[in-house]
Amino acid sequence: MVRDLYGMAAELADDPALAREIRILQPRVFELTEFLVHKLHAEGVGAYFPHRVTYHPTCHSLRVLRIGDAPLRLLRAVRGIDVVDLPDAEQCCGFGGTFAVKNADTSMAMLGDKLRAVRETKSEVCVAADTSCLMHIGGALHRQRAGVRTMHIAEVLASTE
Repeated sequence: MVRDLYGMAAELADDPALAREIRILQPRVFELTEFLVHKLHAEGVGAYFPHRVTYHPTCHSLRVLRIGDAPLRLLRAVRGIDVVDLPDAEQCCGFGGTFAVKNADTSMAMLGDKLRAVRETKSEVCVAADTSCLMHIGGALHRQRAGVRTMHIAEVLASTE
């Protein structure tokens, strides 16, 4: 949000001082995994998570932030973890902010495809870096009693089970 939309907000507000402040701030704002891997050069963070997981790369991380493989590099460095590739990983889960509300039928169809892919991995946990996706996917997995839980990547990286 800060990197992508604050500049537009300053422009719409016609506030040159705010625009200057935002230009100074934006290069210092990072997504968590991007910060850990590309700025701190830290892949192994000492986490231990003995579970089979799959990673859902969010649309925002793929198409806007372009964080690349940083989340997977971090996950693969976690001790005890079994990271399974998610089929059609780059396909949207169907949430997309107001998209899920304005286009409920399409959103649910997209979610159905994502859930089939998650279940196909036989993972215990579906990991993502976006709480909206996690809520959407997790709610449906729970309603289906799929036996798969969702977790934010920060929770996995902080785990020492």
